[in-house]
Amino acid sequence: MAEPDDRLVEFNRLNPVGKVVFIAGSAFKTLGALVDFTVGAVGSVWSEAERAFLDEMDDGVEDAKIIDEERN
Repeated sequence: MAEPDDRLVEFNRLNPVGKVVFIAGSAFKTLGALVDFTVGAVGSVWSEAERAFLDEMDDGVEDAKIIDEERN
């Protein structure tokens, strides 16, 4: 497997095609990180909601009861 290419790129030394490729690559990398974060957040919310739903379906869990209610 090839080693990652971690060279520093001087943007001002690139030709116009190189600049377009550099900007597109940066945009895709940022977009990928955003999608990865979003999928992780949605997955955690989904699993928490599923767990809460299944806990509610459990016969060992009682319904909520109002202990004290005060009117102001």
